Amino acid sequence: MHNVQMTAIPHNQGLCIPNCFGCKVASVAFAGSAMPTRSEAGTVERETRKMHSDVAAYRRLRKNGLQPKSVKGAALLEKTSDSKWEIETGQRIGDLKITKRLEETQAAINKGEAVI
Repeated sequence: MHNVQMTAIPHNQGLCIPNCFGCKVASVAFAGSAMPTRSEAGTVERETRKMHSDVAAYRRLRKNGLQPKSVKGAALLEKTSDSKWEIETGQRIGDLKITKRLEETQAAINKGEAVI
């Protein structure tokens, strides 16, 4: 690996020639969004896209008569949930048999039936 040293030569803008390269370079700046891996710009952009997808999923779920617990994470719930209970509590069970039994139990409770 080579050890390279760079030195900056001060540029006196008042004494330069017209169309000076040094004057042009002196005004160059880079925005943080131009370097998403070196700034928070990439993170903010990903979070913004995720938020938009969560809001869209929340609206679709509400339109279908469901009440998600939160807007945050609604897109993931919409994709992975198997039941109304999972969407409304925000908790994923993952087992279809248990989910079905849980919904049957919840329906019985809502009707006022005894559940043993």
